[in-house]
Amino acid sequence: MISEMVLPGGPSIAVRYDGRVESPYLKAEVSEAPVGLVIVNSGGVRNAMTVSLFSEVAHYPIGLWVSIAKDSYTHSLLSAAPEFTFVTLHRGQGDIARACGTESGRERDKCAGLDLYEGGNGFQFLRDSIASTACRIKRSVDLGTHTLHVAEILFGDVTRRSGLPRHLLLSDLAKI
Repeated sequence: MISEMVLPGGPSIAVRYDGRVESPYLKAEVSEAPVGLVIVNSGGVRNAMTVSLFSEVAHYPIGLWVSIAKDSYTHSLLSAAPEFTFVTLHRGQGDIARACGTESGRERDKCAGLDLYEGGNGFQFLRDSIASTACRIKRSVDLGTHTLHVAEILFGDVTRRSGLPRHLLLSDLAKI
């Protein structure tokens, strides 16, 4: 069995019965990109979205940028409340990335299936991730189909246990 999702203005993504993701984004990736989550909590409505276009902006003040598709549910929630949690996923969390990246939060509460905890000030953190960081958007840049959000990292929770797997990569999702 194959479940297919067609992206507006883009190609389709197929999720096979065995859980593997077939997507032109994974086959034609430009670089070996890490994978994370953006979790938004806006007026009691929350959503989690898988992202692979993000990076650190600066060490001081510490910040990051993340690119969000304008037609995504996450984008509309961020427009109402410009704060989010950024989660760095590890190699063992491919199922989480797949679950939060192949279906819209408009149809299903993706956060209900995540092991989230209150990180403070209303931010939801993911248990057992490499890191969860509370972020506030300082600037947004219109890129046509996407918006690049530059955010200040307010605080976070970093796993410091030894033996933690390396971060999840796009190529890991193609292999799983």
